[in-house]
Amino acid sequence: MSRIWLGTLGNEQLLSTMGRRFAIEDFEISKERRTASGRLVKEVIAVKKRFTLGYSFVTNAILKQLKELYQSGIHNHLNLKIEQEDGSIEEYEVVFRPFSRSRYLIGDKWYWEGISIELEEV
Repeated sequence: MSRIWLGTLGNEQLLSTMGRRFAIEDFEISKERRTASGRLVKEVIAVKKRFTLGYSFVTNAILKQLKELYQSGIHNHLNLKIEQEDGSIEEYEVVFRPFSRSRYLIGDKWYWEGISIELEEV
């Protein structure tokens, strides 16, 4: 199913699949310096993950959920749960970064597009 949940630990909410893309990036936290001979020395402190949830098009209700999740993560880390192909669940403690959006009006209904949410592993 490729389900994804996000929220405070024990209160994770299932995220909508409507127009959703999901990307995972590994990044290094490291120190680099040059020795007296000019040789580059690199010390990798940790390898963490950055998750990007991209929504091409969402309803006002989905946007409201995303905004509430962001608000709940301002003072707390959030728990991200990702369902794997074999049905197992991977969990990560993440920070929810602010996100932008554009309003898309169809008749009297409000929709939103261009949402890109960045979650960084703690």
